[in-house]
Amino acid sequence: MRWPSRQLHMGRYQYRCTGMMMRSCGSVSIKMVATLVGLALSRVASVECVSSSTRVVSAFSLGAGRRCCFLDPNQGSGWSTVSRQMSSSASTEELPMDLPRREDVMVAVEAMRKACRITRAIQPSGKEDDGISTVTKVDASPVTVGDFCAQAVTLRHLNQHFPQDAFVAEEGSAALRSDQDLSKEILNAIQSQLPKEVDSISTLLDNIDLGQSFSLPKHKNTKRIWCLDPIDGTKGFLRGKLTGGQYCVALALIEDGVPVVGILGCPNLPVEVDDDGYAWDEAEEEATNGKTRGCLFVATRGGGCYQLPLFSSGDTPAKRLHVTPNDASAMSISEARFCIGVERSFGDPLGQSMAIAKILHGEDEALDGEGQIIRARRMDSQVKYGVLARGGAEIYIRLPKAGYVEYKWDHAAGSVVIQEAGGEMTNVDGRPIDFGLYGNKLSDTVRGVIGSNGGIFHKALVDAYQRQEKERNNIS
Repeated sequence: MRWPSRQLHMGRYQYRCTGMMMRSCGSVSIKMVATLVGLALSRVASVECVSSSTRVVSAFSLGAGRRCCFLDPNQGSGWSTVSRQMSSSASTEELPMDLPRREDVMVAVEAMRKACRITRAIQPSGKEDDGISTVTKVDASPVTVGDFCAQAVTLRHLNQHFPQDAFVAEEGSAALRSDQDLSKEILNAIQSQLPKEVDSISTLLDNIDLGQSFSLPKHKNTKRIWCLDPIDGTKGFLRGKLTGGQYCVALALIEDGVPVVGILGCPNLPVEVDDDGYAWDEAEEEATNGKTRGCLFVATRGGGCYQLPLFSSGDTPAKRLHVTPNDASAMSISEARFCIGVERSFGDPLGQSMAIAKILHGEDEALDGEGQIIRARRMDSQVKYGVLARGGAEIYIRLPKAGYVEYKWDHAAGSVVIQEAGGEMTNVDGRPIDFGLYGNKLSDTVRGVIGSNGGIFHKALVDAYQRQEKERNNIS
């Protein structure tokens, strides 16, 4: 008996299955006639019968926790073998089976891959004649088509699986409700990559506004809040691929005020830790650079931090990440590398990073002829947290102008990533940052955020900040 291709929902994950099923003598026998996409047939490990009272007749294992169920043909459609949609789905073999909050993570990874698929496709190249529509917000910061696309797709996916959870995200739909052309552009951008994901402008706008659901009365006592920055590093996104513009999609799950899951989708970051080729080559193409560019950093509280390919091929295991040893056994503090923003005007308008570098590296060894930190990598966004987590740098500093209050989505995901890799993130006084305040912002007492590989490095960083602050205030 031949059945058509169907989509199967297993728990909160989706599989697409085709094949043949045969029934005989009241028992079930299964004949597999299918090609497994991304999985070898040799990985089909077993077939077992299950009670039909649950509408499930049979199941077979695809190794490491993968299972496909066959439904009783008298009660519904049936399936045989599994073909995962690897371009955006999360392969269960990429992460440990005992990873804490694994189900949350797998759903979130799939959402992030959808978002990154769109943003990567529509990011400007960086050429003068290649741009993207933007809106200027009240604070004069830009928001792009990519921001709206990523927020709509990510929150829609999460809300489908976790409808009881609340969401806090950077963007809202107010500017779009009076701009049909821009709304259509956003919808077209999504549908060009994921044709069935969002079917109308009204659905698009509603999905974007899920990001304000944390403020609804029904979520007043909600313990689980997903915190999203749909494109962190919008200016890097706008700079373009050919100029090395870095950005990330940053997602965290906050439970009872504590970030417990952090995921950074970094479409332009090289896969290898020592690869400084942040800019795409002219001849570089998405279809062929999957092994060299694009990373997902995935971390869970108590479960460690991992680097995954941006888009899964099903055969690449997750790589457990660790910061540079923080006891100075592999590197001295005077050799510590900074990972800082491209635009100093926002992240360090007073030039305090340079003063800290002089303290840590030495007065004559810290800066080049133009007054820039010599031992430094420069990039936009929370990508920097991922770079520290995998040992590509040791010091992160963000010191915005006085009076600026940090948003949760700018640090929640990165905090889990760096801490679970063995590093540390605090305010400039060395105290932990509280993400439990109501609303979308951190406390106004957070005057800056610093991160490091931890240990004696973090103590030295806090001490250096305090020293330069004292010297600066004495001079002024």
